[in-house]
Amino acid sequence: SQSRQECQSENIHPYQSTMKNILVLTLLALVPAVSLAADEASRKRYSEVFRRFDAPEEVFDELDCQDDMDEELCPMHDDTIPCGGVAAVEAFCRELLGEAIIKADEGKEAGKGQNALVGCVNYVSWDDDKAVCCPSDHCWDEEYDSEDFDDMELLDDDEFWSGDDEDGIPAEEF
Repeated sequence: SQSRQECQSENIHPYQSTMKNILVLTLLALVPAVSLAADEASRKRYSEVFRRFDAPEEVFDELDCQDDMDEELCPMHDDTIPCGGVAAVEAFCRELLGEAIIKADEGKEAGKGQNALVGCVNYVSWDDDKAVCCPSDHCWDEEYDSEDFDDMELLDDDEFWSGDDEDGIPAEEF
């Protein structure tokens, strides 16, 4: 056969060629397992971050968003997700965390630092009672469109002020 002739011309025994192919196939088969293990390690790390945000709204200001992990923790591929409603955010979080972590936390009471899914929703979502950690030009534009700023008065010190404050102090004297 031709492959036998090729092996003979390269001074390779047909057995060596077969073993080389088996070795290559074995290594290729291991690649997904290695990447899956790395993926599971990342998901575990993400769940640890998100569980901190499974907390009452009052403590969100005390928690630090992980800005250095935006590419990993936030839906950078679609910045409509953070302000797209609970279903969109939860779907993103479920995919990011994976079924094993979701199932492990299932049934754990929210607000106790034990539920990664609840923490992820709090972290990613731009809803009023959430931490709002993920950047989103789309959500910024939706939340603070130009009409909101048209009603504001620009002061000399470049601060926005909409008029008198609650104590009746005029903006000029504030």
